[in-house]
Formats: sequence, structure tokens, C-alpha cells
Amino acid sequence: MTGKSGATTKPAAKRQQKQATDNTRDKILDAAETLFGERTFDTVSLRDITQKADVTLALASYHFGTKERLFAEVVGRRAHILNQMRRERLAAIDAQGRLDTRSIVDAFMHPLFEQMANGAPGWESYLLILAQLGQTNRWLHLLHENFDDTAELFLSKLEGALPAVPKPLLMRGFSMVLVAMLQTLSRNRRLDALSGGAVTADDLDAAYGALLQFVVKGLEGLGNA
Repeated sequence: MTGKSGATTKPAAKRQQKQATDNTRDKILDAAETLFGERTFDTVSLRDITQKADVTLALASYHFGTKERLFAEVVGRRAHILNQMRRERLAAIDAQGRLDTRSIVDAFMHPLFEQMANGAPGWESYLLILAQLGQTNRWLHLLHENFDDTAELFLSKLEGALPAVPKPLLMRGFSMVLVAMLQTLSRNRRLDALSGGAVTADDLDAAYGALLQFVVKGLEGLGNA
């Protein structure tokens, strides 16, 4: 009685179990991402996260162990997507022989702007988390684990496009690009206040054009420093 019937039922049961496990993990990750973005790592507890995800504290501990491990997985989940988008865009322009400063920087920055402009779920919170990562040395290991390989690839391409810029100076310039990019994406209302509402931080299309021009000229200008 457990022959063919058992052979077909067990794989189906395993698939259902895996799907339930994946769904639970995603619920916890989504809730954690939202709360870490709204607040900070230190002001969010595992209990806060499980209450928002509507799961038990035991399940969160089972899947992730500690809050630190959960935070690391929140960072890594979208970092993988972002890195892939950046690398694909870079590979495309490389194949077309268009590796100048503008196209390289555009390949790096545009994917994150694209996700934000499209209103893709979760990216608003993820951006706020990225901003937190850059404010302290506390999370350097997460930046290293998730972003350094791709950043180093783009830096190597920029070295080729900007041979007159010494590498240490180029690396400083690239770090400034990161700050300017995140600041622009944060849509800080200071711009609205300074312009009396004539210019709005919500207009990411206009902001991106200005940002791209700004960072390209800044990087290229380092050759004259």
C-alpha cells in the first residue's frame, strides 16, 4: 500500500513543506526589512519582527538564530539582486565597447534608481537600511560581504576609463559617489525647503540626470587635482 502511492505522496509533501518554510522565511525577512528601515537595528527587537510577521518567536529563532543573523540576511537578499543588475548592465556596455566614465557610473547607479522609481515592494525600506550601513563602521563586514566584489569590478573599469586619476584618489571619489547616490535617493525634503517648493526631491528622474552629470564631472575632474 505504500508503494507507488507513497512514492508520489512523499515528494509532494516535501514540496509543500519547503514552500511553507520559504513563505515563513520571506514573511520574517519582509517584516524585518520594514522595521529596520523605519527604525534602526538597535531599536527593533525580534519580538517586534515576529509580531509584524505574525509568526512565533521560536520560528524566527529557528530560521535565523539571532537578530544579527536576520539583519545580515535582510541586507544580503536584495544585495544579490542589485549586484546582478549592475553586473548585467556593465557587461552589456562592455560588449558594445562603450566603457567611458558616464556609462560605467550609470551602470552602477541606475539599477537602484530603477527599483525606487518603479515602487518595487521593499526597496524603500532597503534603501533606508543601506543609508544606515554607511553611517558607521559597525557594519563594514556586511558591506564587504555583499558589495565589495561588485564595487571592485566597477572601480577596475573606472581605472581603465580614467587613467590620469591615481587609484587612491579614484577610490575616494567613488566613495563620494555612493554618498551622493544614497542622499539623492533618500528624497530629503531639504531640497524642497531651499527651493520654496520649486524643486522637489520626489522627482527622481530629474534628480538622476543632475546626479549623473555631477558625479561624472567630479570623477573626471580628479585627473586635474
